[in-house]
Amino acid sequence: MATRMATTSDAKALPQGRTDARPLTELAIRNLKAGQSRTDGALPSGNGRLVVSCTKARGQLRRVWTFRYRKADLRGEVKIGEHPALSLEQARHEARALLEVVRQGTDPKVARAESRLASLEATRQTAALGSFESLLESYVAHLKRAGKQSARDVEAIFNRHVVEPWPDFAKLPANRIAPESVRDILARMVRKGIGRQTNIVRSYLQAAFTHGAHSDLDPRRAAADTAVFRLTGNPVALLPRIQEFESTRGRVLSDDEFRYLWAELADIRLEVAHTIRCEILLGGQRFLQLLRATWSDYDTTSQTLRLADPKGKRIAAVPHVLPVSRRVAELLMDLRTCNGAGEFIFSTTAGDKPIHHTSLPPVFAAIAKRSVAKHGVDVEPFQGRDIRRSVETRLQALGVSREVRAQLLSHGRTTGVQQKHYERHDYLPEKAEALTLLEQHLTMVFAGVPKQGMRFSRESSRSAQVARSPRVHARREAKAVRGAIP
Repeated sequence: MATRMATTSDAKALPQGRTDARPLTELAIRNLKAGQSRTDGALPSGNGRLVVSCTKARGQLRRVWTFRYRKADLRGEVKIGEHPALSLEQARHEARALLEVVRQGTDPKVARAESRLASLEATRQTAALGSFESLLESYVAHLKRAGKQSARDVEAIFNRHVVEPWPDFAKLPANRIAPESVRDILARMVRKGIGRQTNIVRSYLQAAFTHGAHSDLDPRRAAADTAVFRLTGNPVALLPRIQEFESTRGRVLSDDEFRYLWAELADIRLEVAHTIRCEILLGGQRFLQLLRATWSDYDTTSQTLRLADPKGKRIAAVPHVLPVSRRVAELLMDLRTCNGAGEFIFSTTAGDKPIHHTSLPPVFAAIAKRSVAKHGVDVEPFQGRDIRRSVETRLQALGVSREVRAQLLSHGRTTGVQQKHYERHDYLPEKAEALTLLEQHLTMVFAGVPKQGMRFSRESSRSAQVARSPRVHARREAKAVRGAIP
């Protein structure tokens, strides 16, 4: 009786709660038999406890962690995991977190369900986020839809300098690309000795991120339910352009170089030679635009060649019409004979595809190298892109006005309200005279004839002068009205 009273007295002396459970050990867990369970006494008492239960299924013992909780109206149990995949310390960490949830008055089952839903939503949003590679592809697709001739080149540049050498960057969501990532992409190009194209890649990347930010707000994109980029800034904007790669080229061909270039064209493939001859005689047009010309752009009745100028931020290409002289017409007929019924005028594949502009620089480089060796002049060899500058310089020296030159070479013809909305004169007479004057001048240069004092005629550029002189235009209008009154 005394022993029983002592035991009862000891029990009353114990603290309230689950105090008889000892902290679990790994050995004790492994020694559990089927149907047995143990409570971990390492957790604070009250509101919840960590229990490991041993069950047997298909001859295999399984030891399962369960968190059992009880507080006011909250009661239940939550499976945490299995031992040994979830260690004792890991199970205690999970149990402590769930115990804190119970003490805050939240059912752990509800909290875990909400957590899973939030995780699934985060995963879904991450999967829906457009990658860096998809951003670049979206920008290239945008250029193609706009009819930009540079689209294929931009796509090749992205593949060569971004996607292929940086596959890990390409797979990242576009909004996780940091300025340091772009810096590393450009630094690789600099280490390889790539100069001007480093700044070109920078410009294209900046344009791609700008496009991505705008496309997220495009209702058409939202309606298509495609991936979004969720860009909060443009990581390229913080990177400065490398100024040493931006030196403006001022190379102009001399008479001797022009003469040598023209003579050397006789020794290269006819289609390529005639393409370069047409480019020169048509006033130094951009090769990218000239090479895209098709036979449907050549009007033999009006003797004009229509090019498309998509340069800049234009949504649609601007028609650029050029008068065709008799000499250029003869060159075009030779090309027609070479290409047969093919679509493109300037082609080495029977008109099936146009000459690619990247195939021309090696032609000019070879001729320029021989020219420097022949003339023994210590100058930088000329390049194909110098022809346009050289032709305009000669037109300037021949007295052709800046306005006519701008129309002939398609310099910013749609800038300003007046030019964009009101001025519709095609400048064909002025262009024709300027090209005739250029052809006569170059004919003498090619023949080695001393220069003569040819100048651009003011009479034939009358419309340009009238456009610049409203007073003269008003007097002529008034005179015409007076003459019409009986």
